[in-house]
This record gives sequence, structure tokens and C-alpha cells, in this order.
Amino acid sequence: MKRGDTMAKMYFESIARHYGVDIKVPIKKLPREFLNKILYGTGDEKIDFEYESAAGIRKFTAAFEGVIPTLERRYRETKSQGMRTFYEMYMTNSHCDDCNGARLKKESLSVKVGDKNIYELTNMSITKIKEYITNLKLTKTESLISEQIIKELDKRLQFLIDVGLDYLTLSRPAGTLSGGEAQRIRLATQIGSGLTGVLYILDEPSIGLHQRDNDKLLETLKKLRDLGNTLIVAENDEDTMYAADQIIDIGPGPGVHGGKVIAQRNKRRN
Repeated sequence: MKRGDTMAKMYFESIARHYGVDIKVPIKKLPREFLNKILYGTGDEKIDFEYESAAGIRKFTAAFEGVIPTLERRYRETKSQGMRTFYEMYMTNSHCDDCNGARLKKESLSVKVGDKNIYELTNMSITKIKEYITNLKLTKTESLISEQIIKELDKRLQFLIDVGLDYLTLSRPAGTLSGGEAQRIRLATQIGSGLTGVLYILDEPSIGLHQRDNDKLLETLKKLRDLGNTLIVAENDEDTMYAADQIIDIGPGPGVHGGKVIAQRNKRRN
């Protein structure tokens, strides 16, 4: 094996020999059919592969999976977030003309609650979805079937509203959320789980919130506390400090320059 040669290069050379293609030319001059074989695989057609390594020359015959199917398979199978991020470097979103970007089959989109399908609902803000579900006109049978589902949906949507996320749409990609939004979503999820005896640590959850939404957030934190949980909140917000059962001031400097308890005080619950 030549210094600098890769396994992929030797694979491509074997495929090129099989189809009689010279791969030393610029890629734009390669036959389209050959490029499709490289990108999407040879299907059932088997290739005689040969490569040289320190252990000697190895030969075998197999179909070639293709670059794109290989990346997709590895992306699905990996348990490493680092590798997942690496594979995502080679991916991009593209618009599908069949589903118009809904990413669902037409059979799925034909199922509607009221006059909207799941794609249309998830593109509405959380407040609008809650209003829509509340105002649904259902028959007696439909109401009997959906009662518990609607009750649970209404409750979970309200949790998101209570932490100041009423403007979000459920279709919004997780990667576009800010750190504070993602933290508050997890907070709403925890409230819905009803767990007790859990220690929660929150880092400035009030950042970016309107005062009205900050009040809702504080009520949500109190609910978590009252369920029997402990919350440690790193916060500079005055209202949050007034709502706390105990305040601990750590300093005197910020970050790595702090670390000492400067003051501590317990207060009565509101």
C-alpha cells in the first residue's frame, strides 16, 4: 500500500477497473452512471476488490454499498453524539415536492383532527394549538374516545405556556432552540412526569423572559418544589431571589474567582 493511500481510494480504484473508468480525470468528466455507482452503490452487482496493506494483498468479491447509504447507515447506528455531528456535516435539508415539506406520507396527512392534520397543527404556536383543541366540536362518541387524550394534551401544552414558551411551534427543530428555551422545555417535561425526590439544578432560567412570563416560570418552579423536589437555581433575577426558600451568595468574584459563601439566609415560604 502506498503511503497516503486510503481504503476508500482502493475501493474506488477497484470499482473503476470493473467499469473501465479512468478516475484520474476531474470528477466533472467522470461518467454519470459511474458516479451513481460510487454514491448510491452497485446494488446486486458484485465487484472484485483488491487492496494492499502491511499484511499483504487481500482480494474479495462483494457488492459496493455506496457512499451515501454508508453515511446514512452509520448515522442511524452510531451511539456517539460526536460521530452524529460529524455525519451531519454532509447532510442538508431539501424540500420534498410530494409532501411539500411535511415529511409525512399523504395517507398520514389525510388523517385530520377537526379540519387540520398533524403537520398543520404542529406549525401553529403552542397557544394556538391549545385554543384549537379547546374549541374542537366533537360528537358524543368522539368526545368519549378522545377525553383522556385531550386532557393530557391540554395539560402538557399548559406546562409549556407556564414556562414562557407559548410562542414556540412544535415543528421547530431542536437545534434552533436557545439554551434557555431548551432548559425550560426540559423543565416542563419534568413537571408533567410528576417525579418527586429529585434534585434540579437550573442556570439562569429567566434569561430573555418578559416579566409576565418570568412570573409564570416562578410559579412552575414552586410547583416542582411543592411536589417534593429540591431546586438549586443560579440566578441574578431579583424576583427569583425573593421567591427562594434560601439564598446563598457565593463570591466575592465571578466564576473561578468566586467559590466562597459570602452570605446565607433562610426565609419563609410564600
